Amino acid sequence: MQLPYDSPKLDSLMEEAGADVLLVGTRHNIRYLCGGYYYHFYERFTAISQGVYTPLLGIPKNQPDKAFYVGIAGEIGQIQDQDIWVPEFINAGANVQPNPITSAEKTAEAIKARGLAKATIATEFHFLPSTAMDCLKKELPGATFVEATPVMEEMRAIKTPEELEIMRRITQADSEAIQDTFRNAPKDSTTSEIARILERELTNRGLLFLWVFTCAGNTMLRAPSGKVWERGEVLHLDAGGSDGDYLTDVCRMGVRGEPTPLADEIYKACLTTQDKVRAAIKPGAVCGDIYEYGNKTLKETGHHELGNFIIHGAGLVSHELPRFAPGVERKLEEGMVISIETDVRHPEEGYIKIEDTVAVTAQGCEGMGDLGRDNWAVNS
Repeated sequence: MQLPYDSPKLDSLMEEAGADVLLVGTRHNIRYLCGGYYYHFYERFTAISQGVYTPLLGIPKNQPDKAFYVGIAGEIGQIQDQDIWVPEFINAGANVQPNPITSAEKTAEAIKARGLAKATIATEFHFLPSTAMDCLKKELPGATFVEATPVMEEMRAIKTPEELEIMRRITQADSEAIQDTFRNAPKDSTTSEIARILERELTNRGLLFLWVFTCAGNTMLRAPSGKVWERGEVLHLDAGGSDGDYLTDVCRMGVRGEPTPLADEIYKACLTTQDKVRAAIKPGAVCGDIYEYGNKTLKETGHHELGNFIIHGAGLVSHELPRFAPGVERKLEEGMVISIETDVRHPEEGYIKIEDTVAVTAQGCEGMGDLGRDNWAVNS
């Protein structure tokens, strides 16, 4: 049986968590454990009729050959076409009548059939519908339920070479889309119109558009609106898209005309902070130390009182592992992917921000999608 994930690592994490069965239903974790599979019909919405699509994947510890997937009738063709590794598919009902309770009932039956009615089951408390959770507890009164999120976060923390290539490609596409949007935004465009241009640019590059924070001039409004990007004003585009639910998140700066000396000084302060933090990222670096260093570096620029430094993991979930905060002792490892953000919110010059994505390498870190970070995108 060829598994698309590190099975020994999952078994070890389940052992540490005291779990006998892993039960997940989130799109990101099903994709991760099923080699990218997710039922296409519900990729962009889940609610239908009076229910919500609730697929559930169960994997007993040390027994992937006894794994099961509870889905709905319409999935069968796609599952067969993509040759999903899971040995047993369980039909929980019709395509347009998904019911979390039915999914939970079928799941409980599968767990009982495997002799695990009194097992410890790790599931996703923050994501599983309450009706499904109530049903599981009712149908499996002898079972113990624990949180699965720490297990799955650890599974996803270090990216495979294939995942790194996805992140590299989509982040580059995001950066290119942002630069083309800056260049092609017509005179007198509103930030709503600019957002639509960016959406098209991302779509044309094969990404699913997710969001764009737009902020023109000194308004501090980070949302598409009727605000016109005027000559002499800065504009930041902080955009996210996805491919197979892997997320890209990039922010770049543009200006219509030329930046003022102060705006350029602030931009360089953000860039200096980004560069110094990137230089400190390497295997073995302590997450808490990196966080403190970023704030210290921003303070040294003289713009910290109006500034913010944020750093977080990236992948199938925004702000996933690794996490950075004072006192966090976790060390960086090769293959982790990190988003680094520095911004200064100046009442006269506007909201100036740079956000980069990097991967931890054996030698330090690799910038992904660095296009446009070193200079303003100028729209004349």
